[in-house]
Amino acid sequence: MSLSSGLIAAVALAYMAIMFAIAFYGDRRSKPLPPRVRAWVYSLSLAVYCTSWTFFGAVGQAAEQLWAFLPIYLGPVLLLVCAPWVLQKMVMISKQENITSIADFIAARYGKSQSLAIVVALICLVGVLPYIALQLKGIVLGVNLLIGAGADATGTRAQDTALLVSLVLALFTIVFGTRNLDSTEHHRGMVLAIAFESLVKLFAFLAVGAFVTFGLYDGFDDLFSQAMLAPRLEEYWKETINWPSMVVQTGVAMMAIICLPRQFHVTVVENIEPQDLRLAKWVFPAYLILAALFVVPIALAGQMMLPSSVLPDSFVISLPLAQAHPALALLAFIGGASAATGMVIVASVALSTMVSNDMLLPWLLRHKNAERPFEVFRYWMLSVRRVSIVVILLLAYVSYRLLGSTASLATIGQISFAAVTQLAPAMLGALYWKQANRRGVFAGLATGTFIWFYTLVLPLIAHSMGWHLNHFPGLAWLHSNPLGLPITPLTQGVVLSLAGNFTLFAWVSVLSRTRVSEHWQAGRFIGQEISSHPSGRSMLSVQINDLLTLAARFVGEERARQSFIRFAYRQGKGFNPNQNADGEWIAHTERLLAGVLGASSTRAVVKAAIEGREMQLEDVVRIADEASEVLQFNRALLQGAIENITQGISVVDQSLRLVAWNRRYLELFDYPEGLISVGRPIADIIRHNAERGLCGPGEAEVHVARRLHWMRQGRAHTSERLFPNGRVIELIGNPMPGGGFVMSFTDITAFREAEQALTEANEGLEQRVAERTRELSELNKALTEAKGIAEAANQSKTRFLAAVSHDLMQPMNAARLFSAALSHQEDLSPEAQKLVQHLDSSLRSAEDLISDLLDISRLENGKFTPDIKPFAINDLFNTLGTEFTAQAQEQGLKFRVRGSRLRVSSDIKLLRRILQNFLTNAFRYAKGPILLGVRRRGQHLCLEVWDRGPGIPQDKLQVIFEEFKRLDSHQTRAEKGLGLGLAIADGLCRVLGHTLQVRSWPGKGSVFSVSVPLAQAQAAPQAVPSEPKSQSVTGAQVLCIDNEDSILIGMQSLLTRWGCRVWTARNRDECAALLNDGVRPQLVLVDYHLDNGETGTELMGWLRAQLGEPVPGVVISADGRQEMIAEVHAAGLEYLGKPVKPAVLRALLSRHVPL
Repeated sequence: MSLSSGLIAAVALAYMAIMFAIAFYGDRRSKPLPPRVRAWVYSLSLAVYCTSWTFFGAVGQAAEQLWAFLPIYLGPVLLLVCAPWVLQKMVMISKQENITSIADFIAARYGKSQSLAIVVALICLVGVLPYIALQLKGIVLGVNLLIGAGADATGTRAQDTALLVSLVLALFTIVFGTRNLDSTEHHRGMVLAIAFESLVKLFAFLAVGAFVTFGLYDGFDDLFSQAMLAPRLEEYWKETINWPSMVVQTGVAMMAIICLPRQFHVTVVENIEPQDLRLAKWVFPAYLILAALFVVPIALAGQMMLPSSVLPDSFVISLPLAQAHPALALLAFIGGASAATGMVIVASVALSTMVSNDMLLPWLLRHKNAERPFEVFRYWMLSVRRVSIVVILLLAYVSYRLLGSTASLATIGQISFAAVTQLAPAMLGALYWKQANRRGVFAGLATGTFIWFYTLVLPLIAHSMGWHLNHFPGLAWLHSNPLGLPITPLTQGVVLSLAGNFTLFAWVSVLSRTRVSEHWQAGRFIGQEISSHPSGRSMLSVQINDLLTLAARFVGEERARQSFIRFAYRQGKGFNPNQNADGEWIAHTERLLAGVLGASSTRAVVKAAIEGREMQLEDVVRIADEASEVLQFNRALLQGAIENITQGISVVDQSLRLVAWNRRYLELFDYPEGLISVGRPIADIIRHNAERGLCGPGEAEVHVARRLHWMRQGRAHTSERLFPNGRVIELIGNPMPGGGFVMSFTDITAFREAEQALTEANEGLEQRVAERTRELSELNKALTEAKGIAEAANQSKTRFLAAVSHDLMQPMNAARLFSAALSHQEDLSPEAQKLVQHLDSSLRSAEDLISDLLDISRLENGKFTPDIKPFAINDLFNTLGTEFTAQAQEQGLKFRVRGSRLRVSSDIKLLRRILQNFLTNAFRYAKGPILLGVRRRGQHLCLEVWDRGPGIPQDKLQVIFEEFKRLDSHQTRAEKGLGLGLAIADGLCRVLGHTLQVRSWPGKGSVFSVSVPLAQAQAAPQAVPSEPKSQSVTGAQVLCIDNEDSILIGMQSLLTRWGCRVWTARNRDECAALLNDGVRPQLVLVDYHLDNGETGTELMGWLRAQLGEPVPGVVISADGRQEMIAEVHAAGLEYLGKPVKPAVLRALLSRHVPL
């Protein structure tokens, strides 16, 4: 069954209204609670320890292993019953030191280190955020169960629920957790609400447990008896207790009581009277025992009565729902929500206090003027805390979204516990080990946190991301339980992190020196007496005379008395040693002693005197050692600095006598022996320098009087002197605060010389730069003109070659047609046939030469623009096979084609041109079989041409790709090229980005190959009808249209000898006349460029319209422009380049003319 969302929302809002009312009452109550009631409220507020983990997750743990839930309850019980003095000592110290958070506690013990407080706050933040996310997950779990959704549903409804809960809890925490600036001022309303929540969640859990035990079964005996006999629980009872994990988790729970930020806050910060712990140390353990009473019965009943698909964490709500008790299920939901909200509220207050006090407040004080009115400062701090609460809860919501359903409540809770317990070594050291120091804490925290993340958090992240543990060094080995111990990876990670933390903490603390401030704080922490009654005199009434006596012990009585009298008169008061000392007198005493003892030692001495404590011998020895070290270090540092600087230094006292100088001062002025000594009047030294001409022109006594006047006036001055030897000395004089004068002398000769040289160099450089700029401008102008001339010449050459090639192709085409017609003449003599063959070969060579020249010109000018598209290799190979098979038959060579159905990505036309050049060379030089084939090389196809030619020597393999390079040693047939084919192929490969290779074996043959990438998508090849092989074209009706009579005559002669019926026309009028005579061609061969600007595509369109049918057409032209070919194809026509190859023309006729 399920409940409506409206009902759940109404109950939740009513419950939150009650919470607000209780908290408001607690804050507004004018009188404090009676001592007994206050002690009960404090004791119940400690139950904030019981979160949704203990409410829902403990049952889930018990469902997996009978006693796995026990450590969470057992740890706090053992600590409070067996060692309550630990918490008592923490409370007493916190009240003495005005502690506001656990970060403040640890930092105060270790020398009040701000950096340590920031580190502790960050660890708490990292450890608690997933814990808060766990509470949101528990609330969403309850809502999902009540509305009938899956327990682990994470849809929009679940996300909205979690976000709404986060915002409501942020509002409650801001209203009742940040009302006051002083963090140690108690939040009575919030604590009262938390105590009420503790009662609600305990009552709800006991109600569900009683219903299960006595409503569904006849008590504990009946429930356990049925559980022992249940077949479904047969394997469950075989599970044994994992004692190592049990012990470790119990220890972690004990440490969590003193380390969890929320637990520290309610136990220590919110404690009003230390004697309240007397009741709490019995009430809280009894509370935990009652909370654990029905965990096992609910877990057993859930496994017996609910389907195995039900999440064990949801048994507390699922059992009442399964038995049709919605009211009890709703009460269980309120109990779980109470467990979650209580934790979230207190944890948010604790974390916001740490973030604001330890991280943001120091930054605010550095970047803003802290000397503002109290109200302004109060507004800043409260705003920072409220914003921190909102940010913390929003981060927890983000953590909830990231966690999703990858881990159970118990797993997240245990990992968070393990993170926070990394503070345990520092806490125990703070309370019981005086030698522990800040360096040890840093080392332990760094080690423990790293091991915690590496062994516990990283595997969880890797599991959710699908990563394998082998990617992280040693992690898979650790998870394989290398030592064979009966512990889980979770327990192992906890043990390793805490062991590393404790070890480094102790080792570094022993080996490093403890600072005086830390030693003094250790005495305050470890020497704290535990008493139920606060000391009646924690701070003694200190008189000024006491401070005077203390100062006289270190700086002397006379100096101390004079200092105190001057301070009293600066305060506008008379000096009365019998008056009580306030904070200003204490601060003055610390400043007076700091110059002798150092700041930290002074703080220890003064505070020990104020509190009436006798300093121990080791404290005095340590302070003396530090003071001695500070004094010696400062003296050595000052002496070393003065002697090693490059300036000369001289110091004159109030009576204008020399008291100090350095070695460099003596070197600069080269004084005679005996002149420089302590107490020598500075006038004697100035006079000596003036007489030597080192003070400039003028009388010596005038220089002495002027310099002495400056010194007596205390006037700072700077000047330069030019010595007779050419050296330039800079003199800087400054008065000292207590009287006297300090002079520095710097040799700046090299600087002045460099300055002069630089000035001269700049002047010469400017002149040279101007000249060079003018030269470069002239060169650039000449270069621009030369470049323009070269480009114009290059373009002119290109146009010339294109025009010449086109004009030559026309007569060449007619000649090829005539030679082909002659070759088909049946009554030719053998000698005539041989002459015809030579003629055809010569014409073919001339055609290749013209095509090569045009291609070379286009390559040089970058006119090739590849059109990269995927296509099947068979499409290319079929065309090449048809083209060269006829030539192979003519030459009597064996030609084989081995294609592939794979698709490649390239420009099919340019790639065809490359392979045509390979095949042309093969047919030109080969004496045996020729093969066009393909090999696959990974993601590429190698298109290869094999021949049995004479081969190419190794030293010539690069030469053959140069323009106009041929190997004359080759015995070729009648035709010879100019050596442009391979140069064109190489250039086209560079344009396409393909790799061209050649392998050759002299005397055996060669292999030319080009590597082409495979297409991304290999579409299923479609069946392509095979080309007809050498079909007869007898009887075909062909119309030839060209404006050149010679071409028409040659075409008619050739086609007639093939058995075709041929009509010829030169323009549209002649075509119209033929149509009127009843001519109906089966195929039209038309030139592209006709007379009067008409094109072949336009004429074909008119012809098809006249015939009323799409008669096939082939455009024959020497114009090979890509845009023209695209226009031909767009008109549904074929393209054939001039001069026409008879074999290609015959294959084209066979394909288009039906027989």
